[in-house]
Amino acid sequence: MDDLRSMKHSKIETDLDRVSALEARIVVLEIVSMSALAMAMDTSENADTEAARGMAGLIVDTVNQRCDELGVSDQTRKAARDYANRLLGVAMESLYPKQH
Repeated sequence: MDDLRSMKHSKIETDLDRVSALEARIVVLEIVSMSALAMAMDTSENADTEAARGMAGLIVDTVNQRCDELGVSDQTRKAARDYANRLLGVAMESLYPKQH
């Protein structure tokens, strides 16, 4: 019986390690993607916000297209679109912060 408990505990720890590793990767990918978006959208002194908005729109369209390809549910599509908009919002805010 102790062996069975030990095996279950070991499996739970392994599952948690996998979840932690996945969460860590997501955090890194978010940072990289937001940084890459900010750099791609950055027009420095030219400050072409229309080009940045166009790129943001293209990204959201691509998210929708990929959701179509994968055949995800409406709920998943909305979550993906909302997440993309949040990432884009952070990138835009870092490039064009509101003046207070």
